[in-house]
Amino acid sequence: MSKNQPRCHCGDEMKRNGTTSKGTTRWRCKHCGASSVKRRSDITNSTVFAAFIDHLTTGASLDTVASRVGCSPRTLQRRFEPFWLVDVPDPTIGHIGRVYDQVFLDGTYTAGGCLIIAATIDHVIAWHWCKHETTRDYQRLLERIEAPLIAVIDGGQGAFSAIKKCWPTTKIQRCLVHAQRVVRRYTTSRPRTDAGRTIYRLALKLTRITTLDQAAAWGAQLHEFSTIYRSWMDEKTTVKDPKTGTWTRTWTHHNVRKAYNSLNHLWRSELLFVYLTPPEGVLEKNRIKSTTNSLEGGINSQIKLLARTHRGRSGERQRRMLDWWLYLKTELPDDPARIARQSNWGQDQLAKVSTLTQHENQADHETGRPALYDNAIDTDYTHSIGIQKGQI
Repeated sequence: MSKNQPRCHCGDEMKRNGTTSKGTTRWRCKHCGASSVKRRSDITNSTVFAAFIDHLTTGASLDTVASRVGCSPRTLQRRFEPFWLVDVPDPTIGHIGRVYDQVFLDGTYTAGGCLIIAATIDHVIAWHWCKHETTRDYQRLLERIEAPLIAVIDGGQGAFSAIKKCWPTTKIQRCLVHAQRVVRRYTTSRPRTDAGRTIYRLALKLTRITTLDQAAAWGAQLHEFSTIYRSWMDEKTTVKDPKTGTWTRTWTHHNVRKAYNSLNHLWRSELLFVYLTPPEGVLEKNRIKSTTNSLEGGINSQIKLLARTHRGRSGERQRRMLDWWLYLKTELPDDPARIARQSNWGQDQLAKVSTLTQHENQADHETGRPALYDNAIDTDYTHSIGIQKGQI
């Protein structure tokens, strides 16, 4: 018997019997006369899952992808349902023990929550979903990665504290663009005072420094600014509180003072020019950067664009969509179809959900907890159920 010739359920051989209206070969049993067609669900699932990944990770709409597959958008959406349960692999498993020269850390907010990402200049390393950029959430991300030689952050306290705890030997480079933004927030882009214009010009020079001599000259100019404008920045004004009537003394030029203190703190903490003196062990010193532009422009902006393109998707499904996009941006991503095939195209997870739901739906008579959901209304008297009146 030919390898492609199927057998009937009765065990006898089948022969070709024309085609269906779709063009698929029809097979008929010689013994019992049963008719059927051969189905390759693995090929079908692989094609549909490729369309699923294409829809998630690109700006292609459901109508566009459905026209490529050859079905209606509603049919394709129904076929996508089990694929949402396929778990995205952890990309850090294959890089245990690897020490990177430089790692960029930053967070971005979407409808699915706060997404903090660790990446190199070329690819994504790992990511973590949370509500806010807290120290504990950054720790959960950093614990999965070996301590790099240099870490570039945007200035958030959560990332800084987590690095000190998880990566104590790592040199921290403050993003110079974010340092400029802090000064601009206090002085605006058009300062009105001489001191404001001077400190703003000094901040703009940060991203143009490429040598140690230029860095030393910049530090000297910062010290000179403090010498010239110290008495001016120390001036105070007595202000009356209109509600309480009390008088308090506040800094007269507090915005310029805050702008100077932000730069002076970074200079004294040696967080500005780590890229000019990289630690020993860095393999490619010419690729060490002083900003997080590669992460914000190459990854965060694309994530926001993808979330905006599929803006009707939020919550868990948006997180799963962005997880697949980030996984494909890692250094050595596996074939998504192969990942889905290992989990039986989401059917294994679906079976677990059904079993768990059925188990948890049982009423607990010991604690009095009712079933999570039911198919009828309890006719017995329940004291806690009644019409609520008045304010709650």
